[in-house]
Amino acid sequence: MSLNKKINVAIIMDGNGRWAKSHNKPRTFGHKKGLETLKHLIKDIINTKMQIDWLSVFAFSTENWQRPKAEVNFLLKLFENSLNKELIGDLNKQNIKFVWTGFKNKLSKKLVDKILVAQKSTKNNSGLKLNIVFNYSGLKDINQFKTTKKLISSNIPNIDLLIRTSGEKRISNFLLCQLAYSEFVFEKTLWPDYTINILKKNIIEYKKRNRRFGKI
Repeated sequence: MSLNKKINVAIIMDGNGRWAKSHNKPRTFGHKKGLETLKHLIKDIINTKMQIDWLSVFAFSTENWQRPKAEVNFLLKLFENSLNKELIGDLNKQNIKFVWTGFKNKLSKKLVDKILVAQKSTKNNSGLKLNIVFNYSGLKDINQFKTTKKLISSNIPNIDLLIRTSGEKRISNFLLCQLAYSEFVFEKTLWPDYTINILKKNIIEYKKRNRRFGKI
């Protein structure tokens, strides 16, 4: 496998709650730290010129609405507050294209408007495509296709490498179509402790694999 070929990476950012508990903090503290981890990782990906074309991260599933209301509201507000002018400015400086994959239902108009502004403001950037998967369900996406004849994730390319942190070994209804032939790495590190060096290790493991796509 060519080491210079750009790949599409997806991450299920798992372990915020357990990380917070291990530090004797509320779960919301873990989610806040998890956002900081994502920001640092993106910056390091750009600075180290890693060969990643798309980075898709699972931030909130439609099943997450079943969590305690206070935690759900915190996650919604955390995402909304992060979509500010400073973030958009940073994305443009780093030539990052912001993409959102998810359903609008249950989201506030203010949040959806902020998402659309971020997408519009960065649509011409040609560097890393940062795909925030928020309020998404792979099964719902497929079921909706039966009537609309279009996946809401139709613009997302197939994923080469899926990483799930925290040691859990499941895909949790995430971009099911795009994961059809992905390689999986189940990383034990809790998401708030994830770093660029761990990502490099995960990618090295991926590049050692022989992807046959059904062939011999």
